Amino acid sequence: MSDGDGVKLPGVDAALAESLAKIEIPPRPAILDHVMAEMQADEPDYRRLSSLITSDVGLAAWLVKTANAPIFGFRVKAQTVRDALMRLGLLMVLRTVAAYGVRQALPENPALAGFWDTSARVAHLCAWLARELGVKEGVRAEDAYTYGLFRDCGIAVLMRVNPNYAATLAAATAEPVKAFTEVESERLGLNHAMVGSIMARSWYLPEPMCEAILFHHEIAASTLVGLSRAGYRLAALAQLAEWLQGRHSLAVDREWKKQGGAVLSRLELTPQRVEELQSGAADVLAQVE
Repeated sequence: MSDGDGVKLPGVDAALAESLAKIEIPPRPAILDHVMAEMQADEPDYRRLSSLITSDVGLAAWLVKTANAPIFGFRVKAQTVRDALMRLGLLMVLRTVAAYGVRQALPENPALAGFWDTSARVAHLCAWLARELGVKEGVRAEDAYTYGLFRDCGIAVLMRVNPNYAATLAAATAEPVKAFTEVESERLGLNHAMVGSIMARSWYLPEPMCEAILFHHEIAASTLVGLSRAGYRLAALAQLAEWLQGRHSLAVDREWKKQGGAVLSRLELTPQRVEELQSGAADVLAQVE
């Protein structure tokens, strides 16, 4: 399957590709192409990029706020967009701009109240866990943060384009045994992980993140193929982050029962270590605005 940019999703048959092609994936913002162009330049023009970003007040504020997030640990606060550019670096700026763009392209639906706030909390916990558990499989805190923000963007896309998706979402959330995406696929012929992975590829996210989005409801599968070690770690970190931020939610508990064992095994965590992480996670969430 591909969109106008030639983005393909591996491992789908022609019928599924046709169904996916009918989903209107939000086009990436032009500013993403500008950031990518500067990344590929021999001498990136930070002044020009700063000017472009500053012209969008909301984006400028988002970038500075991201640079000043406690999870990144910069001792000196960024005061301007240029400060934020220099602290984050162009790669993280690209991902930060993408995260802002996806929220603008997919404004919160009344049926998804708190969706983006929850994604933000999960993203902050993802970054904290990546640092707390050590950089492994090449997954850094900033990678985990970006992945946490994008992981479920396919839900927002499907809610926007399919008037009946709310019922499917409710059924998938309530399902105690089958994978979340299995319920979606039975009802719709596709699922939010597929849609989100396509969007991530189109919006310049790296392949391990795209893989992790595609398979994040299948990490407990015994025959899982197509997920790299980095992708697996991203998916596991986010699943743990989701559980930590919503431990008193019945929906989160259902998903944890399906995948929690595989997550703890993959991250090599003991019950005692998980208890310690619960305490630390509460401190992290207290800092999330």
